[in-house]
Amino acid sequence: MTVSTTPLKLFYCYAHEDKTLRDELDNHLSLLKRQSQITSWYDRDILPGAKWEKEIDTQLNTAHIILLLVSASFLASDYCYCIEMTKALERHQAGTACGIHPFL
Repeated sequence: MTVSTTPLKLFYCYAHEDKTLRDELDNHLSLLKRQSQITSWYDRDILPGAKWEKEIDTQLNTAHIILLLVSASFLASDYCYCIEMTKALERHQAGTACGIHPFL
C-alpha cells in the first residue's frame, strides 16, 4: 500500500452568512492541516486585485474534497447553488473529486 505525502485540497463552498460555522469547522480540521493531511481554501483567501470568479473556478476545479455547507442561506444564494454546487456535483459524479454536503 502506498501512502500519499501530498495533502488533499479541501474547498469550502458556503454562504457568507455561515462564515462563523465554516470557521468552527475549519478549527476542527486543524489537526489534519498540522499533520499535512489536508489544506483548505475558501473565498476569503482570494488576494486583493485577483479576479475572484477565476480564482474560485481554479480552486474548485483542483480540489480533492469539496465541502458543500448547505444551509438556507446557501440555497438562497444563486452563486452557491447554481454555480459552485453544480460544478461540485459534476466533479463528484465524474469521480474527479469527493463532494460532501452536510446540512447546517
